[in-house]
Order: sequence, then C-alpha cells, then structure tokens
Amino acid sequence: MAKESNQAISRKPESAMKHILSFVLMIAFTAASFFLVMSDAVPSGWVIPLLLIFAVVQVFLQLFTFMHLDQKGSAYYTIFIIFGIFVAVISAVGILLM
Repeated sequence: MAKESNQAISRKPESAMKHILSFVLMIAFTAASFFLVMSDAVPSGWVIPLLLIFAVVQVFLQLFTFMHLDQKGSAYYTIFIIFGIFVAVISAVGILLM
C-alpha cells in the first residue's frame, strides 16, 4: 500500500511537467500560426500547409497529453479515435465531392 502511494506521488511531478510543457508548446504553435497569417514571413502558398502541419502536431500533443493515449490500457480509446478520424475524413471528402 505504501509502495503504491509513493509511486503515485513520484509520478505527479513528471505528469505535471509533461502537461505544462505540452501546454507551452501548444501556445507556441498557436502564436506561430497567428504570426504566419499576419505577416509575410513565408510565401502565401506555404501558409495553409504550414497551418495544417501545426494543427496536426497540436492534435497529437492534445491526444497524448490530455487524453492520455500514451498510457497502457488505452487501446479502446485509440481505436475509437482512429474510427472517428476515419469517419471525419470520409465526411470531408464527401462534402468536397458534392
């Protein structure tokens, strides 16, 4: 019992630091996205692909940090998220082809 509580206590700072680092990275990606749109730092043809790359990175940061997909036993959640992405892609392609 004491061993389990010591492990739980020792995991909290790592988890908190992981959340803080992920949050700071997401803020940085958001600021970079605003900077790309508001300035002429990159050619206009590169803005949308870079925004999409930043968005995908933020999605993975959120999934693995705040949705805890990196923990053991999250296979069901991963399957449901992959299925949701699959449905979203099919829906987006269907809307584009209409």
